[in-house]
Amino acid sequence: MSGRTRPSRPVLTLLTCALAVPTVPGLIYGAPELTGPAARPYFLVGAILGAFHLLLRPLLRLFSAPLGCLTLGLSGAAIDLGLIYLSARLVPGFPTPELLCAVLTVVVINSVIAIVRAV
Repeated sequence: MSGRTRPSRPVLTLLTCALAVPTVPGLIYGAPELTGPAARPYFLVGAILGAFHLLLRPLLRLFSAPLGCLTLGLSGAAIDLGLIYLSARLVPGFPTPELLCAVLTVVVINSVIAIVRAV
């Protein structure tokens, strides 16, 4: 046994969301200038998205479970997209993400979270 402790899953979810929001647009459109005050809205949206991912997403997925069975889980992706757009609307000065950017953000966040849960 090693003496190292691992961060809890909620902490990893918050960190994943906070880092995915500024990273994915940089990968798609080229590295934006994220220093100083320009970086603040991106990390704020990421933190809000992480909180929504931990608090609202389980409730929304519970209520949409019958729809999730009919759509083979695609309603979960729609919930995640809605949470991204909702968190973007809450922060003034944050540009509304394009659909491709939002979809890739959902894919990155869910992939990293699935890998972390498997480890």
